[in-house]
Amino acid sequence: MRAKAEHVMKIGMLLETGQLSQAEAAHRLGLSEEELNEILRGEFCDLTVAKISEYTKPLLDERS
Repeated sequence: MRAKAEHVMKIGMLLETGQLSQAEAAHRLGLSEEELNEILRGEFCDLTVAKISEYTKPLLDERS
């Protein structure tokens, strides 16, 4: 659970610092904005660490 939360926190930090808009993040992650909202609210119990990592990899790679 902690690993998933860390990935979600990284997305949240990109959004909070204005490096990424929510619409842009959702698009790059291949999610709808509603799906991204659910993840950001902590509703990701049904996602595996591998899946959430797969979602965040494109965003984090671009920011490195």
